[in-house]
Amino acid sequence: MSTSSVTCLKSELDSHADTCVVGKHALVVHEHNRMVNVFSYDPKSKGKPAKIVDALVKYVDPFTGAESLIMINQAIHVDYLDHNLICPMQCRLNGVTVNDTPKFLTDNPTEESHSMILTDPEDAAHQLSIHLELDGVISYFETCKPTQEEYEQSDLPLFELTAPAPDWDPSDPSLREQEASLLDFRGQIIPVDKSTSRGRYRHRLCEVSQDSGDAGLIRRDDDSFALMLEQNVAVTISEVTTRPKIALNHLELAKRWGIPPDRAKQTVQMTTQRGIRTILNPTLSRRFSTNDRHLRYRRLPHYVYQDTMFSSVKSTRGNSMSQVFATPFAWSRNYPMARRSQAHEAVGALFNRVGVPLAIISDNAKEEVLGKLRQKLVDAHCPLRQTEPYSPWSNSAELEIRELKKATGRRLLKSGAPKRLWDYCLELESLIRSHTAHDIFKLNGRTPEAMMMGETPDISYICEFGWYDWVMFRDEVAPYPEPKLVLGRYLGPSVDVGPAMSARIIKANGQVVDRSTFRHLTADELQDEVHKATRDDFTKLLHEKLGSAATFADLTLSGDGGRSFLLPTPEHIPYDDVPFDILEEELMPTPESGDEYVNAEVMLPRGNAMQRGRVVKRKRDDDGNIVGTANANPILDTRVYEVMFPDGEVTELAANTIATSMYAQCDVDGNEYLLLEAFVDHQKSDAALTLEQQKTNHNGRPSIRKSTAGWKLCCQWLDGSTSWVRLSELKESHPVQVAEYAVAAGIDHEPAFNWWVRHVLKKRDRIIAQVKQRNARYLKKTHKFGIEMPKSVQEALELDKKNGNNLWGDAIKKEMQNVRIAFDILPDGTTAPIGYQHVRCHMIFDVKMEDFRRKARLVAGGHTTEAPPTLTYASVVSRETVRIALTMAALHGLPIMAADVMNAYVTAPNKEKIWTTLGPEFGSDCGKKAIIVRALYGLKSAGAAFRSHLGECMRNLGYKPCLADPDLWMKPEYDPSDSFKYWSYILCYVDDILVIHHQPEDVIKKIDKYFPLKPGSVGKPDMYLGTKLREITFTNGEKAWAMSPSKYVQESVSNCVKHVKANMSDMFNLPKKAINPFPTDYEPMEDGTPELDAEHASYYQQLIGIMRWMVEIGRIDIDTQVSMLASHVALPRQGHMSAALHIMAYLRDHHNSRMVFDAHEPEIVKSDFKKYDWQEFYRDAKEALPPNMPRQEAGLLICDYMSTVTMQATR
Repeated sequence: MSTSSVTCLKSELDSHADTCVVGKHALVVHEHNRMVNVFSYDPKSKGKPAKIVDALVKYVDPFTGAESLIMINQAIHVDYLDHNLICPMQCRLNGVTVNDTPKFLTDNPTEESHSMILTDPEDAAHQLSIHLELDGVISYFETCKPTQEEYEQSDLPLFELTAPAPDWDPSDPSLREQEASLLDFRGQIIPVDKSTSRGRYRHRLCEVSQDSGDAGLIRRDDDSFALMLEQNVAVTISEVTTRPKIALNHLELAKRWGIPPDRAKQTVQMTTQRGIRTILNPTLSRRFSTNDRHLRYRRLPHYVYQDTMFSSVKSTRGNSMSQVFATPFAWSRNYPMARRSQAHEAVGALFNRVGVPLAIISDNAKEEVLGKLRQKLVDAHCPLRQTEPYSPWSNSAELEIRELKKATGRRLLKSGAPKRLWDYCLELESLIRSHTAHDIFKLNGRTPEAMMMGETPDISYICEFGWYDWVMFRDEVAPYPEPKLVLGRYLGPSVDVGPAMSARIIKANGQVVDRSTFRHLTADELQDEVHKATRDDFTKLLHEKLGSAATFADLTLSGDGGRSFLLPTPEHIPYDDVPFDILEEELMPTPESGDEYVNAEVMLPRGNAMQRGRVVKRKRDDDGNIVGTANANPILDTRVYEVMFPDGEVTELAANTIATSMYAQCDVDGNEYLLLEAFVDHQKSDAALTLEQQKTNHNGRPSIRKSTAGWKLCCQWLDGSTSWVRLSELKESHPVQVAEYAVAAGIDHEPAFNWWVRHVLKKRDRIIAQVKQRNARYLKKTHKFGIEMPKSVQEALELDKKNGNNLWGDAIKKEMQNVRIAFDILPDGTTAPIGYQHVRCHMIFDVKMEDFRRKARLVAGGHTTEAPPTLTYASVVSRETVRIALTMAALHGLPIMAADVMNAYVTAPNKEKIWTTLGPEFGSDCGKKAIIVRALYGLKSAGAAFRSHLGECMRNLGYKPCLADPDLWMKPEYDPSDSFKYWSYILCYVDDILVIHHQPEDVIKKIDKYFPLKPGSVGKPDMYLGTKLREITFTNGEKAWAMSPSKYVQESVSNCVKHVKANMSDMFNLPKKAINPFPTDYEPMEDGTPELDAEHASYYQQLIGIMRWMVEIGRIDIDTQVSMLASHVALPRQGHMSAALHIMAYLRDHHNSRMVFDAHEPEIVKSDFKKYDWQEFYRDAKEALPPNMPRQEAGLLICDYMSTVTMQATR
């Protein structure tokens, strides 16, 4: 070792190391976005996190004293090591000659024996020979840590020991394949060209690494998971984790790109940042790596529209227009031009830089369809299509031009950049919009760039800096003694110049240069007064050179003949294009921007079931003002939102109602597995087994204990919330996801996992296939409440014939009598009016919940028509509101009356221009054409028309909607008989009306003037929301309302018995006697019986859904048991099915139940709640629970007075 003042260390050649490792005496100059866990040689030790870095060491030739810098790329940084480990294979694959045989063991040794030979990457003729020494049997060479000054000196030669790219993968199977390919079947060497063999392998390595890296980021299937497992890098003492570090978070991206935080967050999730650089020395004295293979994309599998955009201001590059290429899903590229005749050059640039699309669609501009441009398309075999004349709205580039103008104008105004830089800003804005995750249905959550290219895009080259940001860069041509570190402004990424991470930077003199080595201003520079003055001088000088900054007047049309410097499209494309829509001050975000509820998905009651809806935006009044104000207290939050369902229908909900739905842990069908998004963490307690405790003897034979006790996983749900759940529960409900997480987190060797994870992963494909098959069967919905459902009129009549009745036929006749008024039948031979859209009408069928009555409904195929300006609103009052209203009626002694609106939607006029061809349900009129004049079910505006009609009726009656539930209408009333002031209520459940009033019959009569009510439906409520509703009298003479689901329960049990007898009698049956909901001592999570096949599993899911609805309408006594079984719907077992049938048997014997809405105040005696020393009471709580101890289940009841409003099972 050297005895100089500089600490020298050994860099040892280690053939067991599959990746180089640098210690504390190396200068780290770059950090990659990858982490590793470092373990010692003891397998029981815990791993420590470490980073993948590029590090620098200095080598001094022991004979000549010449100094050189050696860069060790993609090495693991272990900061407590006092030496380095060199992987010979990693060096050799970078072209380094490694002669590790000692000279005294070499025949005819030379100077190159026992040495390493490196080549200067910038000068192939310049080589560095490193002399190796021996320490025992270990070859090594001495290095030391360079100083910052030495690193910044450009006169020291720099050599690369390992390659900076592609990503190093020591487990690459092609290494073995290359080695085996050099031997024939006899084991003899196959002659190869030594000058090309290494290069051939290295080229293939680049392709393998690139493909594997992208696949892991784009796909989430089993192949991707297996690929991630194969990419573990075992560097003697470490292995790579599978979670990359995000270099730029979504908040910083939102700031740089000027997009909402929610879109920025989705953009970060749907893109990569593998090119973001961690700047560890702000002097920029060494150039960054110029590798950019991972940023090149060449696929365009879509049609592309083109158009020309004009400007009255000539840019610094002499451009006065730009050729825009765009798609309907917001992907675009801009190519500024000085003349129209350069349009063909823009097309050539698109082909060279991006790719050739399926076809280019253009308008009738001559330069876009003739001459060189057309010939260039022919040569590239790219078809040219033209839009219809005088229909610019059919060209997607027109729409993209509008958005690009607006966004470009905002950036120019906000940054204060000279307006002559508009073409640079336009190009950057086009890239930003193409890489932003827009709320466009076709994108399905992806970015336009991912949609266009077919792979996850990398945003490193455009997200590291924002438009017109201050930067410091190295100006190599700066004359002495001027500093080489120069101030500049960022104008966007370079095009066709330098590596992919290069950028355009404008200097104070207006010159634009391309540089790959630049950085942000440091915090000290931003605060330094001298530097501030320098920036002010820069701005002043630049404006003198290029002109003033863009102003509001420049970006808007100013009176007659006024022009913006970005002009509207010329006259041959006739459309009214507003150049910019910009305010004088900085644009403020919309009320939806960053809102905690917007884009949230909530489960809401809709019809007879729950359905997931998405909060799309805030509700606005007729003047465009948002409704309600936010408040930290949810009760005082008066905001109102619009929630959209998957079929396009929209309803209005208050903020506190949405919040309540967001807190739900599962839907009413028990499909909890649908809510899980990911596992984010894990923990274990002292109750967890250790590897030593797992080993045991059974009857003299060694065995292992199988237990998941003491382990919990942190689950992240789709609503964004997280919670800790026991491993024992997740192992049964999500076996595949848990197994994959265990392997990815490196805990699959733990006693709670090592006995089952590998088995699950081996049969993963079969498990997933079974679950998919079950879901497909379940979603078909061939039965409802056990009754077979027809899909057409003909099938309905066949079912009647099969069943020996006319139930479906009568339902069809009844429906047609009511809806014929909605059709204006045209005379034979008459064509539909111009401007009317054609839709197909068909009959849908349902079974009413309350009495299992067959119902037919004629609906229109509104999904095939263009969306009207207003969307559909579905009126559904919540069950909680009904329970509270019944309690209030009992509290104030108010009578209740109910009524049904006859063909509710058809009572409102149709707002759309629609015609149809009549079907077989119209009898002799079948095949004729008709105009739909009423709001027929299925039309997109039907709900809006009925709701508008209903709202007009309610308001004319003096009622207003409740903010907590917009389908509860309320009005202050006065009962003259006893001078009592109260609130009168009208509850609307689509066409079901419930009136609470001291004279409800008068209100019903007024409603009947607006809507014809069904004959016989007016009177005291009998059935409501699928339950029997009646008034009862207490012993003290006071009255209250009660709901009983007995009829629904009896019919459901009857259908279950029939199904089991017909399809499952060989395996299952209902117990003859069931005193309790569950069999004695039964624990679903401990069930080890065989798994159900696809058909039985599908029926199990139906049973869970039926029983969950029973809980919703009043059978809270089975809530806990049903919730426990619902957690196993993903992979149910035979024991779970038997337990579900046991509950049905219990309901068969105990069907008669009712929920009474008692308005008496509860008597709470506080003295009954005594204080105890719970720590003393549970003094043994720290001990592990016995395996046979049943798991604790509980339920939560929320009451109003003594009435149960809602309930929730907890575990």
